[in-house]
Amino acid sequence: MTAESPASVLRSTQAVLLDFDGPVCSVFAGYPAPQIAEELRALIRDAVAELPDEIADASGPHEVLAASAALGEKVWRLVEEALQAAEIEAVESATPTPGVSEFLDACSSAGLPVAIVSNNCAPSVRSYIEHAGLADRIRHIEARDPIHVERMKPSPYLVNQAAEALHIAVGDCVLIGDQVSDVAAATAAGARSIGYANKPGKAADLADAGANAVVDRMASLSRLLGAR
Repeated sequence: MTAESPASVLRSTQAVLLDFDGPVCSVFAGYPAPQIAEELRALIRDAVAELPDEIADASGPHEVLAASAALGEKVWRLVEEALQAAEIEAVESATPTPGVSEFLDACSSAGLPVAIVSNNCAPSVRSYIEHAGLADRIRHIEARDPIHVERMKPSPYLVNQAAEALHIAVGDCVLIGDQVSDVAAATAAGARSIGYANKPGKAADLADAGANAVVDRMASLSRLLGAR
């Protein structure tokens, strides 16, 4: 369970690592993730004789992608390309997370550099933040490696790379994310984490996963940074 307040976590941080889907926007608001996952499964069915259970039971597109790696390079590259195209299309109808612009303003005012750390592809993240007018407040984007699917969160790889790009020790960074995989990635890298519980039931899950603190609104973090 969480043992700290969000305020205490923010007081000790030197950089903010921000998950994309959730804290910044709802990527799949207009192009649902389950629909994309099913489209990827259909693509795989055309390429293999039998769909593995791990792919058939996968709940989202990133789980399908991760599982497709076991089917060989030709298949997972096909899935990666299709997922990139779907994510780029999805961000066109993505909805902004309430309070995220104000939070980025607060980070700028507090002198905290911000990096996006996302399992989504870089072109989709870049497209969204540019069209949403957020790019000037985001120092770096560390997104899914299209060659190494195993580097997606919960691997610590993206977290470590983002910290290195910001020239901040990873232990002085906080990752804000809405998934257990975000917390796991931060913990594995040695960063701290704040869980963003944007849906019922998530607060307990994020706390149980080891998040240092949990909030249910990005606006709460903006106010805390203002008092930092």
